[in-house]
Amino acid sequence: MALEALDIVNGIFSLIFVAISLLVGLIILSKYFQYKERIYFLVGCTWVLISEPWWPSSLSFLIAIVNDVGLSSQMYFLIGNLFVPVAIMVWLIAFTEFLYKEKRKLILMIFAIYGILFEIIFFILLFLNPELIGELNPPVDVNYKFFIMVSLISFLLIVVISGFLFANLSLKSDDPEVKLKGKLLVMAYISFSIGALLDSAIPLNEITIIITRIILISSAIEWYGGFILPGFLRKFLLKKK
Repeated sequence: MALEALDIVNGIFSLIFVAISLLVGLIILSKYFQYKERIYFLVGCTWVLISEPWWPSSLSFLIAIVNDVGLSSQMYFLIGNLFVPVAIMVWLIAFTEFLYKEKRKLILMIFAIYGILFEIIFFILLFLNPELIGELNPPVDVNYKFFIMVSLISFLLIVVISGFLFANLSLKSDDPEVKLKGKLLVMAYISFSIGALLDSAIPLNEITIIITRIILISSAIEWYGGFILPGFLRKFLLKKK
Protein backbone atom coordinates (compact mmCIF):
# COMPACT_ATOMS: atom_id res chain seq x y z
CA MET A 1 0.00 0.00 0.00
CA ALA A 2 1.69 3.16 -1.20
CA LEU A 3 1.54 6.30 0.90
CA GLU A 4 -1.14 8.72 -0.24
CA ALA A 5 -0.74 12.49 -0.30
CA LEU A 6 -2.81 12.87 2.88
CA ASP A 7 -0.63 10.34 4.70
CA ILE A 8 2.53 12.16 3.62
CA VAL A 9 1.28 15.58 4.74
CA ASN A 10 -0.01 14.13 8.01
CA GLY A 11 3.23 12.29 8.69
CA ILE A 12 5.52 15.17 7.79
CA PHE A 13 3.68 17.74 9.91
CA SER A 14 3.41 15.33 12.83
CA LEU A 15 7.13 14.78 12.55
CA ILE A 16 7.83 18.52 12.47
CA PHE A 17 5.68 19.16 15.55
CA VAL A 18 7.24 16.28 17.49
CA ALA A 19 10.78 17.31 16.52
CA ILE A 20 10.19 20.93 17.58
CA SER A 21 8.51 19.80 20.82
CA LEU A 22 11.42 17.51 21.68
CA LEU A 23 13.88 20.30 20.94
CA VAL A 24 11.94 22.84 23.02
CA GLY A 25 11.53 20.41 25.90
CA LEU A 26 15.18 19.40 25.92
CA ILE A 27 16.39 23.01 25.74
CA ILE A 28 14.23 23.97 28.73
CA LEU A 29 15.26 20.81 30.57
CA SER A 30 18.94 21.62 29.97
CA LYS A 31 18.50 24.88 31.89
CA TYR A 32 18.10 22.76 35.03
CA PHE A 33 21.74 21.73 34.79
CA GLN A 34 22.74 25.36 34.26
CA TYR A 35 20.65 26.99 37.00
CA LYS A 36 19.85 24.00 39.25
CA GLU A 37 16.21 25.08 39.39
CA ARG A 38 13.85 22.09 39.33
CA ILE A 39 11.10 23.98 37.51
CA TYR A 40 13.12 23.83 34.27
CA PHE A 41 13.46 20.06 34.56
CA LEU A 42 9.74 19.64 35.21
CA VAL A 43 8.39 21.90 32.47
CA GLY A 44 10.95 20.60 29.98
CA CYS A 45 9.85 17.02 30.64
CA THR A 46 6.21 18.12 30.49
CA TRP A 47 6.52 19.46 26.96
CA VAL A 48 8.47 16.44 25.73
CA LEU A 49 5.79 14.09 27.06
CA ILE A 50 2.77 16.23 26.19
CA SER A 51 3.57 15.79 22.49
CA GLU A 52 3.25 11.99 22.90
CA PRO A 53 -0.11 11.65 21.09
CA TRP A 54 1.71 12.68 17.91
CA TRP A 55 4.66 10.30 18.37
CA PRO A 56 3.02 7.25 16.75
CA SER A 57 1.90 9.07 13.60
CA SER A 58 5.45 10.38 13.17
CA LEU A 59 7.06 6.99 13.79
CA SER A 60 4.49 5.09 11.74
CA PHE A 61 5.07 7.48 8.84
CA LEU A 62 8.82 6.85 8.92
CA ILE A 63 8.30 3.08 9.11
CA ALA A 64 5.71 3.18 6.32
CA ILE A 65 8.25 4.79 4.02
CA VAL A 66 10.13 1.50 4.25
CA ASN A 67 7.37 -1.11 4.50
CA ASP A 68 4.22 0.78 3.34
CA VAL A 69 2.42 -0.47 6.47
CA GLY A 70 3.66 1.44 9.51
CA LEU A 71 2.90 0.50 13.09
CA SER A 72 0.38 -2.09 14.21
CA SER A 73 -2.73 -0.70 15.88
CA GLN A 74 -1.70 -1.96 19.33
CA MET A 75 1.77 -0.46 19.07
CA TYR A 76 0.30 2.80 17.72
CA PHE A 77 -2.10 3.07 20.67
CA LEU A 78 0.62 2.17 23.18
CA ILE A 79 3.16 4.71 21.89
CA GLY A 80 0.52 7.44 21.68
CA ASN A 81 -1.01 7.12 25.15
CA LEU A 82 1.26 5.37 27.64
CA PHE A 83 3.01 8.44 29.08
CA VAL A 84 0.22 11.03 28.83
CA PRO A 85 -0.78 10.65 32.52
CA VAL A 86 2.92 10.91 33.42
CA ALA A 87 3.11 14.21 31.52
CA ILE A 88 0.15 15.59 33.46
CA MET A 89 1.58 14.39 36.77
CA VAL A 90 4.94 16.05 36.04
CA TRP A 91 3.14 19.26 35.14
CA LEU A 92 1.05 19.18 38.34
CA ILE A 93 4.24 18.73 40.37
CA ALA A 94 5.58 21.89 38.71
CA PHE A 95 2.25 23.71 39.13
CA THR A 96 1.99 22.95 42.85
CA GLU A 97 5.48 24.28 43.47
CA PHE A 98 3.92 27.74 43.02
CA LEU A 99 0.20 27.37 43.68
CA TYR A 100 -1.91 25.38 46.15
CA LYS A 101 1.16 24.18 48.03
CA GLU A 102 -0.96 23.37 51.06
CA LYS A 103 -3.11 21.06 48.90
CA ARG A 104 -0.23 19.60 46.92
CA LYS A 105 -0.36 16.07 48.32
CA LEU A 106 -4.13 15.91 47.82
CA ILE A 107 -3.95 17.18 44.23
CA LEU A 108 -1.17 14.78 43.29
CA MET A 109 -2.82 11.84 45.05
CA ILE A 110 -6.17 12.41 43.33
CA PHE A 111 -4.56 12.64 39.93
CA ALA A 112 -2.30 9.65 40.63
CA ILE A 113 -5.42 7.54 41.29
CA TYR A 114 -7.06 8.89 38.13
CA GLY A 115 -3.92 8.25 36.08
CA ILE A 116 -3.51 4.71 37.40
CA LEU A 117 -7.16 3.92 36.61
CA PHE A 118 -6.62 5.21 33.08
CA GLU A 119 -3.56 3.00 32.65
CA ILE A 120 -5.35 -0.10 34.00
CA ILE A 121 -8.37 0.34 31.72
CA PHE A 122 -6.13 1.24 28.79
CA PHE A 123 -4.02 -1.92 29.09
CA ILE A 124 -7.09 -4.12 29.58
CA LEU A 125 -8.60 -2.75 26.37
CA LEU A 126 -5.26 -2.84 24.55
CA PHE A 127 -4.80 -6.58 25.07
CA LEU A 128 -8.42 -7.75 25.13
CA ASN A 129 -10.17 -5.51 22.61
CA PRO A 130 -8.05 -2.74 21.00
CA GLU A 131 -11.01 -1.78 18.80
CA LEU A 132 -12.55 -0.15 21.89
CA ILE A 133 -9.52 2.16 22.02
CA GLY A 134 -9.69 3.34 18.45
CA GLU A 135 -9.61 2.58 14.76
CA LEU A 136 -6.29 2.92 12.98
CA ASN A 137 -6.39 4.16 9.42
CA PRO A 138 -2.92 3.04 8.42
CA PRO A 139 -0.34 4.19 8.40
CA VAL A 140 -0.68 7.53 10.22
CA ASP A 141 -4.29 8.41 11.03
CA VAL A 142 -6.38 7.21 13.97
CA ASN A 143 -9.93 7.69 15.19
CA TYR A 144 -10.03 7.22 18.94
CA LYS A 145 -13.15 5.91 20.63
CA PHE A 146 -15.04 7.26 23.65
CA PHE A 147 -12.70 6.14 26.44
CA ILE A 148 -9.55 7.68 24.98
CA MET A 149 -11.28 10.84 23.76
CA VAL A 150 -12.87 11.55 27.15
CA SER A 151 -9.59 10.81 28.93
CA LEU A 152 -7.51 13.00 26.63
CA ILE A 153 -10.01 15.87 26.89
CA SER A 154 -9.95 15.61 30.69
CA PHE A 155 -6.14 15.65 30.68
CA LEU A 156 -6.19 18.66 28.37
CA LEU A 157 -8.60 20.52 30.65
CA ILE A 158 -6.36 19.87 33.65
CA VAL A 159 -3.34 21.30 31.85
CA VAL A 160 -5.16 24.31 30.41
CA ILE A 161 -6.99 25.33 33.60
CA SER A 162 -3.93 24.92 35.81
CA GLY A 163 -1.83 26.55 33.10
CA PHE A 164 -3.96 29.69 33.09
CA LEU A 165 -3.69 29.89 36.87
CA PHE A 166 0.07 29.45 36.62
CA ALA A 167 0.44 32.09 33.88
CA ASN A 168 -1.68 34.51 35.89
CA LEU A 169 1.14 34.74 38.44
CA SER A 170 3.37 36.25 35.75
CA LEU A 171 0.62 38.49 34.38
CA LYS A 172 0.29 40.14 37.81
CA SER A 173 3.98 41.09 37.86
CA ASP A 174 5.14 44.69 37.37
CA ASP A 175 8.20 43.44 35.50
CA PRO A 176 7.54 43.74 31.71
CA GLU A 177 9.61 40.64 30.96
CA VAL A 178 7.81 38.49 33.51
CA LYS A 179 4.45 39.77 32.30
CA LEU A 180 5.46 38.97 28.71
CA LYS A 181 6.31 35.42 29.76
CA GLY A 182 2.83 35.14 31.24
CA LYS A 183 1.23 36.31 27.99
CA LEU A 184 3.27 33.81 25.99
CA LEU A 185 2.23 31.00 28.33
CA VAL A 186 -1.44 31.96 27.96
CA MET A 187 -0.99 31.88 24.19
CA ALA A 188 0.73 28.48 24.47
CA TYR A 189 -2.16 26.94 26.41
CA ILE A 190 -4.74 28.43 24.05
CA SER A 191 -2.84 27.34 20.94
CA PHE A 192 -2.24 23.83 22.23
CA SER A 193 -5.85 23.30 23.29
CA ILE A 194 -7.21 24.63 19.99
CA GLY A 195 -4.72 22.63 17.93
CA ALA A 196 -5.32 19.41 19.88
CA LEU A 197 -9.12 19.72 19.72
CA LEU A 198 -9.15 20.57 16.03
CA ASP A 199 -6.77 17.72 15.29
CA SER A 200 -9.20 15.24 16.81
CA ALA A 201 -12.57 16.86 16.02
CA ILE A 202 -12.50 18.04 12.40
CA PRO A 203 -12.25 16.02 9.17
CA LEU A 204 -8.64 15.68 8.09
CA ASN A 205 -7.47 16.88 4.72
CA GLU A 206 -4.22 18.41 3.55
CA ILE A 207 -5.32 21.95 4.49
CA THR A 208 -6.77 21.19 7.93
CA ILE A 209 -3.74 19.11 8.87
CA ILE A 210 -1.36 21.92 7.98
CA ILE A 211 -3.46 24.49 9.88
CA THR A 212 -3.82 22.41 13.05
CA ARG A 213 -0.16 21.40 13.13
CA ILE A 214 0.99 24.99 12.61
CA ILE A 215 -1.16 25.98 15.60
CA LEU A 216 0.44 23.18 17.62
CA ILE A 217 3.93 24.21 16.51
CA SER A 218 3.19 27.77 17.59
CA SER A 219 2.18 26.47 21.03
CA ALA A 220 5.59 24.82 21.41
CA ILE A 221 7.37 28.05 20.49
CA GLU A 222 5.16 30.05 22.87
CA TRP A 223 5.85 27.56 25.67
CA TYR A 224 9.58 28.00 25.02
CA GLY A 225 9.26 31.79 25.11
CA GLY A 226 7.12 31.66 28.24
CA PHE A 227 9.80 29.87 30.24
CA ILE A 228 13.06 30.90 28.57
CA LEU A 229 12.31 34.16 26.71
CA PRO A 230 15.48 34.24 24.60
CA GLY A 231 17.17 37.57 23.96
CA PHE A 232 16.04 37.98 20.34
CA LEU A 233 12.40 37.40 21.32
CA ARG A 234 12.66 39.75 24.29
CA LYS A 235 14.07 42.53 22.11
CA PHE A 236 11.47 41.99 19.39
CA LEU A 237 8.41 41.91 21.67
CA LEU A 238 9.57 44.60 24.11
CA LYS A 239 11.20 46.93 21.62
CA LYS A 240 8.48 49.56 22.00
CA LYS A 241 8.91 49.75 25.77
